[in-house]
Amino acid sequence: MIKSNIESIFPTPIYMANIDRRLTNKELSFVEDQKKHCQDNKGNINTIDNYILNNSEFKKIKKFLEECCDDYLQKVICPKNDTKLRITQSWINYTEENQYHHLHEHPNSVVSGVFYIDADEKNDSIKFFDKEYRQIFPAINKFNLWNSTSWWFTAQTGQLVMFPSSTSHQVDFKKGSNTRISLSFNTFYTGTIGDNKDLAELIL
Repeated sequence: MIKSNIESIFPTPIYMANIDRRLTNKELSFVEDQKKHCQDNKGNINTIDNYILNNSEFKKIKKFLEECCDDYLQKVICPKNDTKLRITQSWINYTEENQYHHLHEHPNSVVSGVFYIDADEKNDSIKFFDKEYRQIFPAINKFNLWNSTSWWFTAQTGQLVMFPSSTSHQVDFKKGSNTRISLSFNTFYTGTIGDNKDLAELIL
């Protein structure tokens, strides 16, 4: 038996947290009402209001998401300067049975997030893709984090998933009778990034 060790370098962080409470009737009623004010997306629909977290009904949810942005920043990015992640655009997605969410990334954003308002753990998931082109690709006997070009995570009501905005992701065709409802958002830096002495300082 060969004794070996495999390390991962330059991994893609997938941050997960749970709100640890049920959404209030006021929050859920607002989500239901917003379904009447949507536009077609590629495979599903989303709200016309793409600054949805600015509504007073989502005040507590926004606070939770901002706390998670701070946690992600300190645990993953670890900035030297007084830097923050500010939530920019935000919107709600509604995906019915046999609908889907197309493969995409989030430009003009540092970290993006998906907060699940209603998800069926047995059927709903989010799938991520490795954009690296692999010219030589043997047939795989057993998939793992090193040889896979895609990976998925189960979606759960009340769960937040955050990831670098350049990460390709999608939702496969929806199974189950529930309406999959998620709140998506983008972020960008505020404060100082880069270093003054390196002539790379940027104050936002």
